[in-house]
Amino acid sequence: MMKRAICIVLILLGALSASGQHYVGVKGGYGAAHGRIYPPPERSGLMWNKTTAGLVWKYFSPQQVVGGVSAEIEFQQRGYSIYKGTGAVTGEGDYNGRMRTVSSITVPLMWQPHLYMINRRVRFFVSAGVTFSYNLGLGDKLTTTKYDWNSNTMTHTPTSTTEPYEMQTARDVRWNYGWLGGVGLSVLAGRWEIFAEGRYYYGMADLLRTKTKYLFNEENSIRSELDNIYISIGVTMRLGKGGILAPPLRKPRPAPVGDDNFTNIKPGRRR
Repeated sequence: MMKRAICIVLILLGALSASGQHYVGVKGGYGAAHGRIYPPPERSGLMWNKTTAGLVWKYFSPQQVVGGVSAEIEFQQRGYSIYKGTGAVTGEGDYNGRMRTVSSITVPLMWQPHLYMINRRVRFFVSAGVTFSYNLGLGDKLTTTKYDWNSNTMTHTPTSTTEPYEMQTARDVRWNYGWLGGVGLSVLAGRWEIFAEGRYYYGMADLLRTKTKYLFNEENSIRSELDNIYISIGVTMRLGKGGILAPPLRKPRPAPVGDDNFTNIKPGRRR
């Protein structure tokens, strides 16, 4: 699957005209992380206050709508939170929680169909592509929380412990991949572009080796993919000279009334 995705991106790059325009810039964003752990725990949730930041490269050809691709390299905060025990579902009783943060370098490769509006001062775009991530293991943390149920006060008393998470080759998977989708809007001013985009990252590779390969898998999982949702803003600059190459989309003009009426045409005289 990874080879097929890379081939698709290379074909898209090769199909674009060599006279296209390059954009380079930076971006930053805020969002949430989520882990899809299977067998599923009693409860799982989003981990907010996750950030992303990175470098952006875009390429647009003179072809309207479909002539755009992009690649990025970004630092991402990812992770998961799971809760096990009957109290996590019923709200009464003891249960345990585990929250892990993961620091990753992610490379998205995207196709970006787009439309220009307002005399090509605004660009609406869609992002669709694949991602490849490397989990650094730098600054990762694991928080374990025990929620003790007090039947007298009908409340839980949490007791938390946070420790650095040290990645181990036998247990942890460094390389991940997945796909992404997003929508965004750009404002163009001369050679500069300011954009905002909402994007969803869907993981398709395990973070932890399955319990069949690593018996001491703490989550007892056979699947452990990570997802992210980010809202990002960024700025890019168009390289080279000249304006936007793609012409604006225009509606075809209707034919003047009577152009298809031949009743008034008189045959010319033969000479």
